Amino acid sequence: MKRIATAVSISLGLAPATAFAWDWSLRTSESQTVELNSNQFLKSSPAGSLGSYSTITGTAEALTPTSKLTLDGDGSYRNYWGPGAQGVPESISYGATARYDQYGKNKFDREFVETAWRQQSTSLALLNDLGVISPASGFIDRFTATGGIDRAFNARDSINLLATSTRTYYEPSSSGTAFTDTIARGSWRHGISSTTGVNLSSETELLAYDNAFSTQVNIFRNQVGVDTALSSLLSFRGNIGAAYLVTDRGVSTSAIGGVNSNIPIGSTSLDWIGDAILTYKFMKTATLSVLASQSVGPSIVGSLIKRDSLSASVNYLINSRENLTISASGNRQITGTTTDYASVSATYGYNPIQDVSLQFNYRYQHRFASTGTTIFDPLTGTPTVSGTGPADSHSVMFVATHNFLVLPHGN
Repeated sequence: MKRIATAVSISLGLAPATAFAWDWSLRTSESQTVELNSNQFLKSSPAGSLGSYSTITGTAEALTPTSKLTLDGDGSYRNYWGPGAQGVPESISYGATARYDQYGKNKFDREFVETAWRQQSTSLALLNDLGVISPASGFIDRFTATGGIDRAFNARDSINLLATSTRTYYEPSSSGTAFTDTIARGSWRHGISSTTGVNLSSETELLAYDNAFSTQVNIFRNQVGVDTALSSLLSFRGNIGAAYLVTDRGVSTSAIGGVNSNIPIGSTSLDWIGDAILTYKFMKTATLSVLASQSVGPSIVGSLIKRDSLSASVNYLINSRENLTISASGNRQITGTTTDYASVSATYGYNPIQDVSLQFNYRYQHRFASTGTTIFDPLTGTPTVSGTGPADSHSVMFVATHNFLVLPHGN
């Protein structure tokens, strides 16, 4: 194990003397999901389907008194059967992440660097992020580099600085529009009291597309927020602000949608953004959470999208082995087309033995009729909706997960 630690430390530019002091652990998990759905992909002509999803993960962690190194890897496979899944290909995704954290005089002082790579089928990426069924072939690759600093100046004031950049490209390259997404963010929190703080944040995002016009989109986000513990049972956190979008050499009069153009043009757009969460522990073993948000930004394939969402959930801890979660949500997705969704679900979780968990889930989902006619994003050429008419689905899902602690800390 010392040889492994030494090799990893050299590859990351760390001192070998530090590596020998690392305390390593290794854990893995495997999960199998089976889903029976009356209309898996919210098609206008519903038909049933059966889905099978397999996932395996592994995490290696190395600790010292002042640092932590984490190495993660995962892979998943999805396949569908039945009349409702005709034309839907099987899909696979996998990825790896390496992260190094260095801590200062307390838990609020930290620097970190992280790299991540992920590959997944293009059809799976569109389905997971936009709910769009597409016969697209090939894969999407994403490589991300991130670094950040957290600092506490005193008991009341702390800052967070972060920079991250993701390169998204396709295999084969003709399958989609490659782009680079770079973000720089800074935030400051001031504690008004022991239970309340005020937050200010500013963020700049640059999207650079490899399309015919070499389009660039700048998104400037500025927000102010508050977090407070109103009592030992009730807490609230919220942020509100504005997003200002500037498009250079674009193909639309609006960065969020609009009239297509055959010549590169510039445009600007302004909208408000925000998020809020209210948590209420109304029983010793039950917690209510209410969340609301509005955001503007890119999807996984680079299409610009505005999302509004409202959700509520109740988590009830039945006993040490059983729990029940009931939730309801509504959300609006605005691209060139506006589509509303609503869903309710109930999930029962059971841990029969240590390291084994079982989940049984029922979900009802409804898509309302869409407004608008643009179903392909003008910047990337990717589909943004799978249908414009109303649709319903009923889903019953079973999930079994087994966790393995291969090597605990302290060995």
